[in-house]
Amino acid sequence: MILNSKKLLIACLLSLALSFLTMLTASAAEKTTIFLKSDDDKLEVERLIRHLLPMSGKRRIEAASRYLLGRYYHPETKKRIKKQTSKPAKKTIKTEATNEKPLSVDFLRTSMQYLDCMTYVEHVLALANSSKADYCNEFLCRLIDIMFNSDGGPLYNHQRSHFTSHWADVNEQKGYLKNVARHHPMATSRTLFLNKVGNNRTFYVEDRFMIATQPKMVWYFDRKTVLAGKADLQSGDILALVTDREGLDVTHMAFFIVKNKKKWLRHASLKLNRIVDQDFNQYLKDHESVKGLMVMRPAFNTKECFKFNFKLQPDK
Repeated sequence: MILNSKKLLIACLLSLALSFLTMLTASAAEKTTIFLKSDDDKLEVERLIRHLLPMSGKRRIEAASRYLLGRYYHPETKKRIKKQTSKPAKKTIKTEATNEKPLSVDFLRTSMQYLDCMTYVEHVLALANSSKADYCNEFLCRLIDIMFNSDGGPLYNHQRSHFTSHWADVNEQKGYLKNVARHHPMATSRTLFLNKVGNNRTFYVEDRFMIATQPKMVWYFDRKTVLAGKADLQSGDILALVTDREGLDVTHMAFFIVKNKKKWLRHASLKLNRIVDQDFNQYLKDHESVKGLMVMRPAFNTKECFKFNFKLQPDK
């Protein structure tokens, strides 16, 4: 009788183990495949994550952002901006969005060598939030989670958080950030329709699915408050430089860094063609078009993110 009970227990355990393995296999098979142009950054990323892991969250942001100083501004972003600014102003900000179907993302744009202001912030945030030194199963999955709101499915252009105020809301919900300016007594706000200029025209992302249907409230510290030193800022905070242009929330992203008691703007500079530290107050004084700053504080309160299969993009 005891022998039969043991056999029954073993059979049940084997059955459960088989079911679990089947579930894992099915789960792996169901993962969305994301294509990469290259995996040349793998060793560097994993080495950097191992260096960051013993640090506190704030120190990780400071260290990862500092590590990338001197890297070049992304040439593709540079080319796109040059193309936009070379057109007459009316065409630049009033492009018709005619696509009937969502635009798919062919491959993940990731590079440790060439970054623009937004991808620089996103790569640092992904590095700082990686819980293990694994390029594909941790870092790239974190990067996608920060860049897109796709719930683990195929990537589409309209799921990319192109506009920083929307990006901040999505990543606050995911536990990456805290919007410091929201309802802060020293902050102000602005309401706009993201990417919408007129009826069916876009600011710069030519995608019908990217035109906002609801107004968006952007919370920020105005430039007077910031220059007076009254804004709530801490070293490692993510900054977004607010504009008052129709359909657009911000024009630039950066990190606020304090070192040796001095304030710095750490960012990927289009003008200087690389990632640099610049005097924080002087930068704001030199750029009068900046109306204020959105302030996002890294929160490090994230959950397990969706996993993907990664493959190198075949040569065309």
